[in-house]
Amino acid sequence: MSNFARRLRRQLRLGALLAALLPMLGAAAQTERPIVVGLTAEFGMQGSHAAQSIEKGILLAIDEINAQGGVLGRKLALEKRDDRGVPARGIDNFIELSTLPDVIAVFCGRFSPVALELAPVANRLGTLLLDPWAAANGIVQQPSPNYVFRLSLTDTWAMEALLAHASGRRLTNIALFLPNTAWGRSSEAAAIAYGMVHPNLRQTSHWYNWGDTEFSTRLSQARAQGAKALVMVANEAEGSLIVKQMAALPANQRLPIISHWGIAGGDFAKMTGDALKAVDLVVVQTFTFNSARSAKAKAVADSFRSKFGHDIVTLRGQVGFAHAYDLTYLLAAAIRKAGRSERAAVRTALERLESHDGLVRRYRRPFGASDHEALDPKQLFMARFDADGNLRALAQD
Repeated sequence: MSNFARRLRRQLRLGALLAALLPMLGAAAQTERPIVVGLTAEFGMQGSHAAQSIEKGILLAIDEINAQGGVLGRKLALEKRDDRGVPARGIDNFIELSTLPDVIAVFCGRFSPVALELAPVANRLGTLLLDPWAAANGIVQQPSPNYVFRLSLTDTWAMEALLAHASGRRLTNIALFLPNTAWGRSSEAAAIAYGMVHPNLRQTSHWYNWGDTEFSTRLSQARAQGAKALVMVANEAEGSLIVKQMAALPANQRLPIISHWGIAGGDFAKMTGDALKAVDLVVVQTFTFNSARSAKAKAVADSFRSKFGHDIVTLRGQVGFAHAYDLTYLLAAAIRKAGRSERAAVRTALERLESHDGLVRRYRRPFGASDHEALDPKQLFMARFDADGNLRALAQD
């Protein structure tokens, strides 16, 4: 055999060997890359802590999952974007994150107007949208195959809890203070539906715009119409002003305030100051560390302190942390169940999860083919702000 023929044979063997190795090298390189969780939320919104709370919940869960070996031999990682609570920014962020090949799912933030715009985009792109806070009913009501999953309350559950609390206190003439947004309209629709099966309840809607600063006229109108309580759907900016202007009234003219949970997304107690002590205010919640007594809650609080360097009781927007923490674990479980990090397969696996002992609750079949809500109304309770600005369940007052 000539030298040329021997060299040619050797090169062919090397080529065959490389061809056999390349798929294995590619697979090895893929396992070295993390599976990425995206987050678009309102980080740049002054006074809001919800996005930061959601981020911390995801990060702590990722740390714990990675310490246990990750998923499918790969680590998890977080990639975040700031949408400032603006739907157009949220859509841009979501589309950008969706183009990254290792992104398996994208979390949204607290604002329903943003999440409502993201949901159809998620379905169109086939990218999972995970909702740990935004409550508008329509967010998860997407056509099949539905790529939107929520671990939070809904406006229907929240309004039912608020109005049931009012009825339990025999406060049957209600003034609804509602933002002129998708969140406000969703909340009013839920209140009207509740009123249809509770005819003793009288409700009047009072609308405001985000950024409004004057509420005294609406408060006067509510009192003139005979309102005995105010059901407030608000975030901390407008909610704190409503509380201050209620507190400025003579004591015998102040109405109890029964609030949706938007005010829990910031440092509400600090923003309202002494006015909060002068009004009777309760707020619906699904979780607070003050009210949690489980071994799981204690372990998570200890891990939080170790990772972030401060105590969990100083964390504002604790529901966002707890929901995002549990939702990250459910996502990891679905990736394992799917056996691959492919979005459609993970979507199907989320609908078929069995059980998980979470921070908020023990999840038994958290999602189904026609049910993308991981919580139910049983998780809701009413709470008050304590002297330290933390929420505490009414039973623990």
